[in-house]
This record gives sequence, structure tokens and C-alpha cells, in this order.
Amino acid sequence: MLVDYSDSSSDSDSHPSDHTTGRRKRKAEDVEVVKLDGRRPPPLPASFRSLYATNVRTFASDDPALHAGRTRQVPHAIGNWPTHAYLEWYPSKPELVQLDKVIKHAEWSNTCDSFHNFLRSDLGAPQPLHISLSAPLVLKTDQKDAFQETILSEISRSEVKPFHVQATGLDWFANYERSRFFLALKLSRPSNNDLNKLLSASNAAARQFGLAELYDNDSKKSDKDISKTQQTMIDRSDAFHISIAWTVKEPDKETRQQLVNLEDDYLKTLMVSFSALKLKMGNVVIGIPFTKCRDTSTE
Repeated sequence: MLVDYSDSSSDSDSHPSDHTTGRRKRKAEDVEVVKLDGRRPPPLPASFRSLYATNVRTFASDDPALHAGRTRQVPHAIGNWPTHAYLEWYPSKPELVQLDKVIKHAEWSNTCDSFHNFLRSDLGAPQPLHISLSAPLVLKTDQKDAFQETILSEISRSEVKPFHVQATGLDWFANYERSRFFLALKLSRPSNNDLNKLLSASNAAARQFGLAELYDNDSKKSDKDISKTQQTMIDRSDAFHISIAWTVKEPDKETRQQLVNLEDDYLKTLMVSFSALKLKMGNVVIGIPFTKCRDTSTE
């Protein structure tokens, strides 16, 4: 059945300009508000990035062919929570330009067939870089809350405040299995030794749960040696780095030597600031802010 809407249609036909004028008026008012206001929406909080820092797992097994030959260091298992403590850095646009130049020059001098960078995703979106502060850890479900409380306590005890580091050069670093090699920025030692303090705090938390410690290659330590290590902070300043690219083939001596020519040109002004530690457990990322410095300039 067809319904006759002659009355309503005739009303709309009889006053077409009224509706058009109203729409135009509303649009004009909206535009005018934007022009008068001129303010941009506030930036998203830093915690927003942590909500989408990891991808949802769709397969229980890993296929290196889908990840450019990479293999997962911590195999997936139900009830296990891969855990990692790190410092996160989102390079600015000018910094990305600098790093792009470094990677391109390194790629031209590299004899490896496959060379991959960490700066952008497969779709071209900028990605965060990081400094590792823990070995790849595996927690059981009933350990998660206790481990988080422990590392929070250790970080608070370290009294680390927001700090910055400067890039001092380039080098190649290998993972523990030597299955991947990373082109990385070498870093200066912060004035208050903050990186060593954070590493010590993270390793102390791992040690309490019987887990591996980062940059601790001596597996034959006695209880006496471990007790001494807890009292004396070991300087690992030469080990801290920010990886910017990777390959599965070990670079030769010539490739390593050519990195020296890139250091002065592109890394002089590269300074990175940190104000929080990130703790990733499974697909959950938690931010742990450092103690803020008290402003004494007005006192």
C-alpha cells in the first residue's frame, strides 16, 4: 500500500528556503565558534598510548615466516604472562628525520639481505622506541599483582626523578640467542646514574621471584656473591641502548666500522627525556611515574 503524505510534502515544498536557511545558519554558527575560540583540543594523556600498546593475540603458536624470521623469546602458554620493564620514547618529527638518515646510511653500507627499522609500523605509523630494563620475564597469573607491587616498591626506593640521556654514537647489539642483531643508539650516563638505579630496582624485583636478571651473564653465582651484588650497584652504562633497526645476519667488521662515520653528523643534538617506567604484563601496560623534582627556584 502507498501512503499519501501530501500534507507534509506540501509543507516542505512550500517553505524550502526556511529549512535551507536554517541549515546554513547552524553551519555558519558552528564555523564562527571555531574561528572565535581558536583553541585546539587538549592532548591525550600519556596513559592513553598504553591502552593500545600491544596487539590482540589471535594465534597460540608463532610462525617466524610471518615476522621476517623473528622467533618469540617467550613461547606462548596459557597461564603465563610475558613481562618486560622498559623506558619508552616517542621520537618527534625532527628526531624521526634524523633517525631515518642514520638508518638509510647504515642500510646502504650493510651487506645483509634483510634490514628492518623500528621507527614505523608496516602501515607507516610512527612507533615508540625503548630502553630495556629487564630480561624477558614470565610470570604466573597468581604472581602478577605481587610482582607489580614489588617493582613499584623498588622504583620508589631508588628515588629516581625525571631525567634525560644523550645519544653518543651507534653500535650493533645481539640478543641472547644471537638470532637477531640490532642497530642501536649508545647512550650517555645520566648525571644521577638513573639508568643503573632503575636496572638495579628491576633486577631486584626479578630476583625476588627467582627470575632472570638483565645483563647478568654469570649463572654460577653463589648465595654470597648474590648478597654482595644486592649491596653494590654494578655499572652497566655501556649496555644501555635504544634499538632503531635490526637484521638476522651478523654485521661484518667493515659494516661495524662504517657506523663511526655516522656518529658526528646525525647524533650531536639527540636528547631523550624519561619521566616514567613502563611495565608490560601480557597485553597490559602500566606506567610508573618517577618522583618529580621539587622546584626550588622560587623558594
